Amino acid sequence: MIFERSKNGNFRFSRIHPLLGELLQAIALDPWERYPEGSARLLPSPGEAEDLEDLRLDWQDHVQPDLRHHFDLERAVVSDDLAGMIQRLGKAPSWTLEIPPDHTDAWLTTLNALRLALAEEHRFTENDLSETELSDLSTERGLALMQVNFYAFIQECLLQAIEDDSGR
Repeated sequence: MIFERSKNGNFRFSRIHPLLGELLQAIALDPWERYPEGSARLLPSPGEAEDLEDLRLDWQDHVQPDLRHHFDLERAVVSDDLAGMIQRLGKAPSWTLEIPPDHTDAWLTTLNALRLALAEEHRFTENDLSETELSDLSTERGLALMQVNFYAFIQECLLQAIEDDSGR
């Protein structure tokens, strides 16, 4: 996979392997539906103490719906970008994805939410996430770890490009 700036100024991922293309398409799916346990980490309660009951109720009634709505709006931007992915057929089929610079925040938010949900759902530890060995792709846990790392790579590419732009 190649990451570069396109002629029109968008961030472009090209020569995306079909498996990675499928992982990219999965970004647009609702993490609350796919990873219900893991998504609890995205909108945590402000506390568990009995004297916080009013705060917890206010949080559930007023803050959580707005945060969830914000996540859904950001995910919709990502979904629209993914709908524009172009497939190149041939001996080595691949995909190309362009992300407008003004969509970067939506991508970073969506990728981060999905990574957090996956990590919580599969109970990944810091050791799991920093492991340099290849994960066992024959297991659901190994595939999920590869997915978390792939999404981190996409985030890193976008963040580096933003940093390069700000240094100009």
